[in-house]
Amino acid sequence: MGEQVITVEDVAAFARAAHAGQTDKLGRDYCEEHLAPIAAKLADVGPEAEIAAWLHDVLEDTSVTVDQLRELGVPETVVAAVVSVSKREGEPYDALIARAAADPLGRLVKLAADNERNLESNDERARRDPDLARRLRTKYEHARTQLLATGQHGLD
Repeated sequence: MGEQVITVEDVAAFARAAHAGQTDKLGRDYCEEHLAPIAAKLADVGPEAEIAAWLHDVLEDTSVTVDQLRELGVPETVVAAVVSVSKREGEPYDALIARAAADPLGRLVKLAADNERNLESNDERARRDPDLARRLRTKYEHARTQLLATGQHGLD
């Protein structure tokens, strides 16, 4: 199996196709309101971080498999990061956070993705459902504490 070079643009198109029609918890286009801002935030870190940002929910929220990511030419470090941030069936949230924190790229993506971006969106959520927003803020702040305590995160 030869090394295939995959570009950020290729991965963005793949992620958009895989998540086509999906919306976030506020009913907005998932790719444009969740994936694209996270990828943009991590673009300065490097292409692997940006690719991981585009793909961070693809295993959890679509029918895409790990093997398909490898066939696409996604670097193994990115595949490992995506696996580290993907919730497994029946898995407690704290277990997911611990697994993500153990992978340097996964930790970075989780901080910028499900954590920082979700905290940024929480004010809008609070206008629609204050109780849910309060519960999620607590959940995300607890996760952020765990992720930041693990070590270097590259968002300074």
